[in-house]
Amino acid sequence: MKKRIISAAIMLAVCIPLIVIGGIPFKIFMGIIAILSYREIINLKGLNNYPKGVVVIGLIVMLILLYSNRDVLYLTIGLDYRYLMSAFLLMFLPVVFYYNTGKYTSKDAFELTSFIVFLSIVMNLITNILIYDKAYFFMLILVTVLTDTFAYFTGMAIGRHKVTKISPKKSLEGYIGGVVMGTIITSIYYMTFIGAAPLYKVIFVILLLSIACELGDLFYSAIKRNRDIKDFSNLIPGHGGILDRIDSLTFVTMTFVLLYGII
Repeated sequence: MKKRIISAAIMLAVCIPLIVIGGIPFKIFMGIIAILSYREIINLKGLNNYPKGVVVIGLIVMLILLYSNRDVLYLTIGLDYRYLMSAFLLMFLPVVFYYNTGKYTSKDAFELTSFIVFLSIVMNLITNILIYDKAYFFMLILVTVLTDTFAYFTGMAIGRHKVTKISPKKSLEGYIGGVVMGTIITSIYYMTFIGAAPLYKVIFVILLLSIACELGDLFYSAIKRNRDIKDFSNLIPGHGGILDRIDSLTFVTMTFVLLYGII
């Protein structure tokens, strides 16, 4: 627990100034996060035998998608199809050249490409939300941190009923505690610092964001369980890897973009 708290304090000390400053420093920071996340993807058990050329191409594709479309006037306008088509072509064509070696099959291509496209687009959205409005960005961070934190401590204190084999240590009581407290406190934050929508809409949207947070955690837990690993890496003492830290945030971000306009 001590190691976990120290690591969390260091992460906050690094992340908060970069979020406040925004601009190029934050974009560089997101690039570093993308690179570290990509390293965890290619090192997953069963995904660690890619040809070096494919690994380099994948990293280039990820950074291109991350840094594309910087116009954030409308958050819900999608990515340029040309970037996506380039990504698919660059990731799929090597299958033809490595077919005889068996080192990069069509299954590998679809699996690796799905990871890359998913994570890079979500990171693109995270960056755009910060540029668009820091108050909304902090709202997403807040609901994610609060939901995860209260789910953990509520589960530790009164958790009795297990709900899924994906994450057997987590309880129904923990999930409920995380969603309730995450929704209440984040709703207070919204009404205090943003206040652009009626309270009932705010509670509805943030409730869905909090639920998405829990589901995101379970989705990434399923990936780890399927690969028979505890964490994506040991980069952050007490926390695992980058993907272990941004797992819930990716689902919260996607849900926010779907619901953007309600609040």
